[in-house]
Amino acid sequence: MDTNSNSSDNHSPDSANLLPRSIDWAAIHLAYTTSSSSTRDIGRAHGVTHAAIGKRARREGWERPEKEEPVSAKLAKLEPRQQRFVEEYMVDMNATQAAIRAGYSTETAEQIGYQLLQKTSVVEAISKARQAQQERTAITADTVLMEIANVALADARELVEVKTGCCRCCYGEGHKFQRTLLEMNSDRERWLDKGKDPSEFDEQGGIGFNPLLLPNSDCPNCGGDGQARTVLKDTRHLSPRAVALYAGAKQTKEGIEIKMHSKLDALEKLAKHVGLYEKDNTQKNDPLALRNMTDAERAVRMSSLLQANPALVATLAQLMATGAQQ
Repeated sequence: MDTNSNSSDNHSPDSANLLPRSIDWAAIHLAYTTSSSSTRDIGRAHGVTHAAIGKRARREGWERPEKEEPVSAKLAKLEPRQQRFVEEYMVDMNATQAAIRAGYSTETAEQIGYQLLQKTSVVEAISKARQAQQERTAITADTVLMEIANVALADARELVEVKTGCCRCCYGEGHKFQRTLLEMNSDRERWLDKGKDPSEFDEQGGIGFNPLLLPNSDCPNCGGDGQARTVLKDTRHLSPRAVALYAGAKQTKEGIEIKMHSKLDALEKLAKHVGLYEKDNTQKNDPLALRNMTDAERAVRMSSLLQANPALVATLAQLMATGAQQ
């Protein structure tokens, strides 16, 4: 059956776009006064012409934010070797090695690196370069801290589990060695292949072995303790925390070895970040005197400081709770 796409009964996206819509001038004002986006880009995002934005901005006295000085301008104010030092320092954050690669003497590189990091112009250039780097890579301090928190709070059982099930004799007849059906048939075939009397084949505890069953407390072989086995989890179905903890796998003579990042190291980094160590609580840049607070007061204070990142607050609160339980 033919249909008429031009029929008035058909509401195409184009016809929907013809409907009038309200203009969010509050959002436009925010973008105009706080971002570096052009009026054309702002207008395109909000469905209004750049001319209309300019007219309203002039009428209401909107002001554009000051343009930030680009990294190249910051570097241009430095001497050539200082510029090279900033570029090399961004590679590994090692002042001594950066000074050497920038052309300073290896004998005085450590001292020169320290002195350069005391210069306001160099520090500003590094700060600007680091900010630009974070914008390019989308890696911020919060991103790194969340990854550390994921490692610290991950459950290693998501990667490897030790499961204890019944032993071979738990449910065998007379608590004798129990086989699976496949094992029984295979053993019987080998017995017959050797030309032995079928009637003399020892079925022992019969068939039906299932390692997933719980241990039998009456088993004389294992005493109810069962038999442990290692189970490796499918890495395609891991939680974000387990992914952060996972450091790879290696095939060894004994089997597959699962590698993990150190939870203890991650916990130590987080503990320092929230000021749990006494030496960190007494640092000059700690205006909160955390060492004089109770754990509850410290958690409340840290939460108030990190309100801008609710996910991070929740993670750190969980860390505090874990430490309190231990």
